Amino acid sequence: MRYLIVFIFLLGTLSCMPFTGGMEPYPMPGMSESNLRENVDLFLATDDPAIEVEILDRLQRQKVSHAMVKSILKQQPVQPIGPTGLQQGLEIGHNDKSYPYALYVPESAQPGDSLPLMVILHGMGGSGDNTIPPWVERLAGDYIILCPSYPMGAWWAEPAEDLVFKLIKQVEKDYPVDPNRVFLAGLSNGAIGAYMIGMFYPDQFAGIIPIASGITPRYMHFLVNLKNTPTYIIQGVHDPVFPIQLSRRVNQILTDMKYPVTYREHEEKGSAHGGHFLPDTEVAPLVEWMKQQKRDPFPAVVRMTREANHLGRINWVRLTKGVKMAALQLPGPEREPVNVQDGKIATLFALQKGNNEFEVMGKNLVEFELYFNTEMVDFDSPVRIITQKLIEDGEQIVTSEKQETYNQKIEKDLGVLLYGFKENRDPSMLFDAKISLSLEKTFASLSQP
Repeated sequence: MRYLIVFIFLLGTLSCMPFTGGMEPYPMPGMSESNLRENVDLFLATDDPAIEVEILDRLQRQKVSHAMVKSILKQQPVQPIGPTGLQQGLEIGHNDKSYPYALYVPESAQPGDSLPLMVILHGMGGSGDNTIPPWVERLAGDYIILCPSYPMGAWWAEPAEDLVFKLIKQVEKDYPVDPNRVFLAGLSNGAIGAYMIGMFYPDQFAGIIPIASGITPRYMHFLVNLKNTPTYIIQGVHDPVFPIQLSRRVNQILTDMKYPVTYREHEEKGSAHGGHFLPDTEVAPLVEWMKQQKRDPFPAVVRMTREANHLGRINWVRLTKGVKMAALQLPGPEREPVNVQDGKIATLFALQKGNNEFEVMGKNLVEFELYFNTEMVDFDSPVRIITQKLIEDGEQIVTSEKQETYNQKIEKDLGVLLYGFKENRDPSMLFDAKISLSLEKTFASLSQP
């Protein structure tokens, strides 16, 4: 926990200025727009790597522009939407099993709309079917609502994590979801899931909403990841299940780091579970807060702490290798591959300073990737990357001298654009290029005891 206090000081000293260059030129491709769309659609639909490579090679030989491909990715054909209203008893296949879920889609939904999505995770003993009805009333028909079910509400387990994202992608495929207004909420065990999934995949959500829950100090290190993900915490003073001190500590950490957090304590007591519930008086402020939230896909500052089981990209940065990294995994109710080991947590802070200049700070960091698009950099000019070490010095973390690690032009890569979209299906987060940097020689010394 002492690292967090030092990080608070470091985080508060960083400043940045985003690049505001012009739009990418829109040259005519070497094939017709209809043929281009057919090729892109086939690339996205196939599971055959050989076909992917063939299509990518064809597009590159035809010198198809990134602007044309991005236009197609952002404007997928409008499909008829699925059934609307309250739908309970639905099922989805996952890992050779069937999992139930409930869904609500406003009756007024039309193709071409852009509706916010609220994902709500139930607690132990709950289900999607019994979780969704009060939320339909609370959100007044303005949101698509998704309530999956998982045994014991163990949303921290790897299969549950994957199930949540599989369902989100399914709903986004069938209904007009605004990818920049997806919220993740949960109560009790479900709120642990909201914390954990939100911390490990913060760039996927416009906000996370943990209700009547908490996380242990071991996982509070990962609150660093919520720099750009607003958090709305609701906790009862008289909650007999999760001590109020846990939520107060989370709020204090986020507040000290000057992160976007709203913390609500209530003193109400329910007849069955004391203060372990969501009071009606807290609904209106929450709904009003949600109306104000929208994800920023390309924030100027990205901050992350990572362990070996969660090394995915956050916004435009990915930590790919750390020094003797820990693998943390909480057990779930189903058999799943286990990857647990003692070790270190790797830290990376990335800043976009403008004028094609970036700074990266890291502790226990070996390799990382940076992703770029025309909103972030001018591809006609060199990109300069400055790196700096965070070094443990007794009870403090100090910084090394800055060094220039990269200073050259970056080439656009259609593979980065197409494979990146295919993995995440996120039309609001498209990248034209990436670079991978290895700092093993300069950072490896941080691993020595």
